[in-house]
Amino acid sequence: MEKVLLEKQGRLLIPKKIREKLGLRTGEELTIETKEDKMIISAFKTMPEFVSSLKGCVKESRIKPLELKKIWEF
Repeated sequence: MEKVLLEKQGRLLIPKKIREKLGLRTGEELTIETKEDKMIISAFKTMPEFVSSLKGCVKESRIKPLELKKIWEF
């Protein structure tokens, strides 16, 4: 766990150790969401990358990965 400071304009600095561990680079787009009282920051994925990452997640699923776009309103 790392301690960070929230700047006046709402900016956070992600510590270098974490950026390196996750392979984050300057200018990379991220997504941010809240879940209960937690903040979740993730690398942004394009729709093809997102769909590709879902392949094989649910064995013998009847839902095609491209149908998730409609379900999740992307």
